[in-house]
Amino acid sequence: MTARIGSTSMDGTPISDTDRARIEAEDQLHFEQRRSAVRVIAAASKDADDCRTLLSMLGLADDVVAAARTHRSSSSAAPSTAKRSRKRSVAA
Repeated sequence: MTARIGSTSMDGTPISDTDRARIEAEDQLHFEQRRSAVRVIAAASKDADDCRTLLSMLGLADDVVAAARTHRSSSSAAPSTAKRSRKRSVAA
C-alpha cells in the first residue's frame, strides 16, 4: 500500500483506504444528523430569536444552518417524488 499526502494518522502511521472511507462516511453521517437537528429546532421554535438561542445552546454553528438552508433549496428544485394524479378517462 502506498501512502498519499495527507493520509497519515496523528501518530504518523498510514491510513488505509478502508479506514479513510469509514471516516468520510462517519463525517457525512454526523453532518446529516446536525442538519436534521437544525431543521427540527427551526420547526419547533416560536420565532427566530428562540431558534437562534436553541441552536447556540446545542453548539450548532452557522455553517450547519447555512448547509441546511442550501440543502432545502436544492432539494426543492429537484423533481418531486410525490405521486402524480392520474387522468381518468371519462366513459361516454
